[in-house]
Amino acid sequence: MPLKPPSSLLPLALALTCLFACNALAVDHEISDEDELLIEIDDAVSEEADFSIEADDEISVEEGDAVPNSDEDGELVIDSGPELDRPSNAAQGIAGSSIQDDDRAGFELRIDDARAEYAYFTDSDSEADYSLFGMASALANWQPSPAWELQLAGRIDGHEQDGSIDYSTLDADYGDSFVRFTGEQFRLTAGTQTIVWGRLDELPLSDRISTADLTRFVLDDLEDRRRSNPVLRAEAFFGSGKLDVVWLYDFRAAELPDRESIWYPINRETGRIIGIDPRDIPPALVRNASISEDEPSGEGGFGARYTRTHSLADFGVTIARTRQSVPYFRVQSPNTLAAVYPRSWAYGLDAAIDTQHATLRFEVLYSSDNPVTRTDLSYTTTPGLAWGIGAEMHPGDGDTRISLQLMGSNLIDAPEVIDRTEMYNLNGEIDVPFDRARWRASLDFILGLDEKDVYLNPEIAFLGWEPHELYLALHYFDGDDQTLGGFHEDHASINLGWRASF
Repeated sequence: MPLKPPSSLLPLALALTCLFACNALAVDHEISDEDELLIEIDDAVSEEADFSIEADDEISVEEGDAVPNSDEDGELVIDSGPELDRPSNAAQGIAGSSIQDDDRAGFELRIDDARAEYAYFTDSDSEADYSLFGMASALANWQPSPAWELQLAGRIDGHEQDGSIDYSTLDADYGDSFVRFTGEQFRLTAGTQTIVWGRLDELPLSDRISTADLTRFVLDDLEDRRRSNPVLRAEAFFGSGKLDVVWLYDFRAAELPDRESIWYPINRETGRIIGIDPRDIPPALVRNASISEDEPSGEGGFGARYTRTHSLADFGVTIARTRQSVPYFRVQSPNTLAAVYPRSWAYGLDAAIDTQHATLRFEVLYSSDNPVTRTDLSYTTTPGLAWGIGAEMHPGDGDTRISLQLMGSNLIDAPEVIDRTEMYNLNGEIDVPFDRARWRASLDFILGLDEKDVYLNPEIAFLGWEPHELYLALHYFDGDDQTLGGFHEDHASINLGWRASF
């Protein structure tokens, strides 16, 4: 639901400043290390109340019974945050997807995410000199009883870009807003949700349900690169397994940046389309063509995913018949580039194995209809296979986290096309907390193996002023003409930002 673009982001900046100031006042008086919290317990009550479990007492659970809110070791699992179906290790099982605790009934109103960021573009060939970004999202959650839950959520995003191409936008959007009923071993949800299926970090292959947010390309983490979409969802829990069935009753295409944004997938200044060599589609055609973003109406498809925790590994099976939300721009005529969203069958297998020193992840996905352009510029689809293997480690059992993934994709029996028929890359993330976790140094990267394709994102963040986080980051791109890094090679930036969750 776009609002009228302002001349600048001043209104959003003022709103975020007020929010920041109010929160700072609220936490101004903190409990110091010298303060003492005294809890007096009546002796008579403490003598009568016996909360211990004697050695002879027995607590039994029949094999195969579902134990909501617990992992396979019986630890309590708190169900919160976005629906990201990527357990970090085999022992987590269906953590984060289990039925909610009965004690959570009540009302909650909060701002769950707020951000403000300034970016300076370092390359003289960039169409932008600097950009501003701000967002705030809020939710109201009401649980009148343990079985029922209602939630309303929304967000406001502001973008401003200054340079040879200027633009400014302020947009409002819905968040995860739904009605949910929870039974003993099932959960039904109707409304809008953010659902991410898959096993691999940042680039999960089985992610066939979610709606992508492309407004900032790959600058944000996975959960910030997804938007809510309308779904009907049924989840069934039995034993150590879970069946998740989703119907996209109204298709929602990816959230695209403004056409003047440097992150838009078509660059009218250079006459390039992302992923396409400019020698295959003449730049003059791209510069002069009109762009159609029309998305198909009606339902978006359906999907089912089964996951199970086993003593040897976690595994998952995914079957979906959906439209992918990311558009593919075809040459509809010499004067028009039109977005298409073909339906595709997808069949995926994945697993996670928890070893002594690392968590290993595997994922493979077959898809029936991947959009491509023939050498004569006609449009068609072709089958494809994508795969990935990864490892997550914590060296020395410390707080440092290293995640590495090797991924590839191959088109099957493709005709002569101008698209890449195979891609291989190494990607990962390194997080190093230090100074009693008051600071964090991190590095995200994607390195192409078949063609030159480079994305580097080093960042330093100050975490010692909770719930606020201040960060300084670099985003660097480079690569061959057909790659993502090559398309954005003039868009390296230094970013200074603030983010918080209240």
